[in-house]
Parts: sequence; C-alpha cells; structure tokens
Amino acid sequence: MQLRSSYTYSHFKFDQYFDKANNFSGNDLTGVPKMTIVSSTDLQLAQGFSVFLQHNYTSSIPLNDANTVYAKKYHLIQASIGKKGLKLANVPFELYIGADNLLNQKYSLGNDLNALGGRYFNASATRNFYGGLLICL
Repeated sequence: MQLRSSYTYSHFKFDQYFDKANNFSGNDLTGVPKMTIVSSTDLQLAQGFSVFLQHNYTSSIPLNDANTVYAKKYHLIQASIGKKGLKLANVPFELYIGADNLLNQKYSLGNDLNALGGRYFNASATRNFYGGLLICL
C-alpha cells in the first residue's frame, strides 16, 4: 500500500501592478488557487489485483486581475481497479477500469484568464468512465 498526500499553499499577490487607470496592487495573482490538496492510495492486492483512489481539492481561483470573477472551489475523486498477470495465447496483459469526477463536479481545468467578454470557463468532463488493456511484451 502506498499513501501519498500533497498540500500547496500559494500566497501570491500583485505588488505594484497598474494597468492604465486601474490599480491591481495587493490583489491575488490571477489563475493561482490559494490551496490545493491531493491525496491518493494505491493498493497492490493478492493475485495481481490493484485499487487506486485519489482526491483532489482546489480552492477558488481568481480569473481576472481585478479579482472580481473567481472559479468555484471543487473536489474531484478518481478510482480505478486493475488485474495484472493475465495471459492469452502466452501473451501477458493487464486489464483496468476506472472513473473520474465521481462527485460529478462542475469545474474547469482550462480557465481563460482576463477573458474578453467574460468567457472565462471551459467546462471539463462531468463524471466519466474508462477502461483499457495493456499488452506486456
């Protein structure tokens, strides 16, 4: 079993930032969340089975220099299971299936910063599933 966790705290602010008639000094740095936490566990079980779970928390993100528009905070949960050590006609392979965004959060991994016309958001996938086959040659 492997347990992992990371915590990032970002306290970045504009020092002296003027744009024409606007003073953005002291505002939060555009596009940077104050906090992210990513935690995961990877279990390698008997007979080649594996389980992977991950949680990602991202706090709100300022989307413009004036700090008047923020992307909402979100929680993402990902899970997958797999089986190693399989063979078909003496060809070793692995199978896996998984799911992303199990909480069906509405979020964006591609926000446009200081976007013209207020078009800041590029929606990421809602709850989704995947599977695969890995041939081990």
